[in-house]
Amino acid sequence: MGSHFPARLLAFAASVGLVSDELLARSGLGAAALADPDARVPLLGVYALIEAVCERLGDAGSLRFVAAFDAGDLDALGFLLQTCPDLGAALERFVAFQQLYTDGERFEAVRLGEDAVALRYHPFGPPRRAHAWMAEVTFLDFLVNGPRWLGRALAVKAVRLRRGPTEDAALRQALGPVEFGALCDELVLPRTELALRMPGADAALHAFFERFARGQLARLPADGSLRARVRLQIVRRLHRGAPTLLELADGLGLAPRTLQRKLQAEGETLAGLVEAVRRERAAELLAGPQALSEVSYLLGFSAPSAFFRAFRRWTGETPEGYRARLRGE
Repeated sequence: MGSHFPARLLAFAASVGLVSDELLARSGLGAAALADPDARVPLLGVYALIEAVCERLGDAGSLRFVAAFDAGDLDALGFLLQTCPDLGAALERFVAFQQLYTDGERFEAVRLGEDAVALRYHPFGPPRRAHAWMAEVTFLDFLVNGPRWLGRALAVKAVRLRRGPTEDAALRQALGPVEFGALCDELVLPRTELALRMPGADAALHAFFERFARGQLARLPADGSLRARVRLQIVRRLHRGAPTLLELADGLGLAPRTLQRKLQAEGETLAGLVEAVRRERAAELLAGPQALSEVSYLLGFSAPSAFFRAFRRWTGETPEGYRARLRGE
């Protein structure tokens, strides 16, 4: 991950009375690396830093951090987004250039039905507290800082978080139409919002920042993460049932043991990735018109009853109930 974000988090923590040396010791991050604007630091170390801050500030920490956030904290990427012609272009650039900001974890723009689009967060590695914090901070940036950067508040359809409910009233209020214990972490907007003009739109500056960002991206080492490639293979094969290790290894040109070892090195398991893909695809398909039996088939379940059991385990409700709630019924 780029050093800007964790350096800003450490400075924020110090400003509210936390001891920087203690946080650095917990995270394993070096002060010299955080002080270097061109440095890259380990994502797992950033996760550990986030969790050390969360232990001390609780759920209020994410909102307090976002309130002090500035576009410059994303370095060139922040200025590139601000000079985009509209919000749709800004989301596109955010996804395209996100490696400047982070490694391993990913954001993507997902179309939900005919009238909505979601900015969805894919965390790195097995579930941990830092994942919830990263999703909250990203979505809160749109919700809290949106009026300042966009000229008005966004017409948000939903905020969905995998984490359990928070008792922090200020955080709940800031998140707006939030759903806890959701299938995935995503901010859902009406597609009409994508046409919202960015107040800082400037074609000449945007071209300059895009050239600069592309140059920065070209200098980064190639993303060695196997996770995204495995997820893509799972999505392509899921309608035929949960793919086996042998099938995925064959599709990737790897020996099964090599694939298993590489996934373990990234903190992943095949079962965990299949489960994550199924949950996220379920969120997309249930927003559409397909019958529940067809949704079950597309998710690779042996029978609708198996899908219903899995869905209740994920969310505590039935697919019918979830779909009805989405439609406001």
